[in-house]
Amino acid sequence: MLTRWQKTLVARILAVLCLFLWGCFFSTPINITGTWIGTMQWTSGPAASLIYPITLTFVHENREVTGTVTLLSHSSYTFDLPIVQGSARSVNVSVIARGTNPWITPEPAVEFQIDGQYEQTVMSGDGTQSIDGTVYSFDWEAVLTTEPVVPASL
Repeated sequence: MLTRWQKTLVARILAVLCLFLWGCFFSTPINITGTWIGTMQWTSGPAASLIYPITLTFVHENREVTGTVTLLSHSSYTFDLPIVQGSARSVNVSVIARGTNPWITPEPAVEFQIDGQYEQTVMSGDGTQSIDGTVYSFDWEAVLTTEPVVPASL
């Protein structure tokens, strides 16, 4: 038999658990679909401290993020990398894009990874970009420039 104190403790734990589960299941879904334009500042490698432009074109449905990442090559040439893995949940965003840079011969393999936080029309975080296996780090931030389109599943 439980004492009055134990019953109170169990009731409080159940109440907190219910509130937690309510927040998990009924939280407002986010939608990061749209074009995000920003910058990435290199924190390692020969370009350390230099700032480069970045464009993220996202299609967000359920928790999955697809689309493209547009990066600067050299001069004013840009190239697109398709997103091969991406997710967005709560305030967290994670994207991996892979491809090649067609402006360099032979075309190097490029992998681009970012992790960050999302808040309405601004997101930021850190990431890495590997070029033929050599990894460089950067910090990034981006601002939504086109309104999100609500996917049919929301």
